[in-house]
Amino acid sequence: MKPPSPDIVSIESLYVPTIIAPNIYGHRGPQPHYVSIHFHLHPTSLLLAAATDDSRFSIRYWGFSEEVRERARAGEPWASGRALANTVTGLALAHVGEATKEVRVEVLAPKAAPRARGGMGWELVTQQDGSGQEATAFVRGLELSVVLGAETPERTTRQRVVMDVWFMEKAGAAADVDYRALVDRVVQESEASSHRTLERLVHEATRVASEGAKEHLKEVSVRAERPAAVTFAESLAVQLTRPCNG
Repeated sequence: MKPPSPDIVSIESLYVPTIIAPNIYGHRGPQPHYVSIHFHLHPTSLLLAAATDDSRFSIRYWGFSEEVRERARAGEPWASGRALANTVTGLALAHVGEATKEVRVEVLAPKAAPRARGGMGWELVTQQDGSGQEATAFVRGLELSVVLGAETPERTTRQRVVMDVWFMEKAGAAADVDYRALVDRVVQESEASSHRTLERLVHEATRVASEGAKEHLKEVSVRAERPAAVTFAESLAVQLTRPCNG
C-alpha cells in the first residue's frame, strides 16, 4: 500500500490521561487515552535535517508531546473525542507551520466500548492550507457471538466474529453523533440475526451503522473476521463500504 505522503514524522500512541464525557462507567477521574499525531510533510521539509544529521532542522517533537498532554488536562472534561482531536490538530498545525501539507490526528479511547478490544476513537485529517478536514469515528475489535453458516452443524453453536466499523462524516458536519449508541445497535442486531454468509452479516451491519446518522455521514465501512471459517487460515474476512444517502 502506498503511504499517504512521501515524508512523515509521527508521534505514536502518546499516553494522555483525560476525561471525555459521557463516561458510561461513572469514573470521576481521568481515563487512559492515546493520541497519535502524523505530520505529512512536503518532500523538501526534511532535506536539511537529513543532510546535516541535525535534529534541530526537523520537527521539534521534544516538548510538543508534553504540550499536548498539558492541553488535554486543561480542557477536561472534553465534550467528545472529536473535540480533543480538533484541539490537538490545532496545536500540531501551529507547531509545524508550513512544513506540512496535512496533519492526521487519532484519539483512541481503549475503554470506551466494553465489547471492543481495540477501543473506539476519532481520526481527523486536516489540510494545512485550511482547504478541508476529513473526520472518521471508528471502533475496532468488536467481539460478537452470532449464528452464521450454510450447514446445520455450523448453525447449532454461536460463532465468534470480530468486527471493525468506520463512520466517515460529511464535510462540515457540525454535530457530534452518539457513535457508542450506534455501535451498541450494531452489536444487538448482529447477535440477534441469523445469516448463511459473512457477506450478508456485514451488509446488514453496514446498513444498521448508517441508519442512525445518515444526515451526518458520507459513508460507512464494516470489516468482519470469522476466525473459524477456514481450517488452515487465520480467518476469513469481508469488508464493505457503502454510501449514506441521508
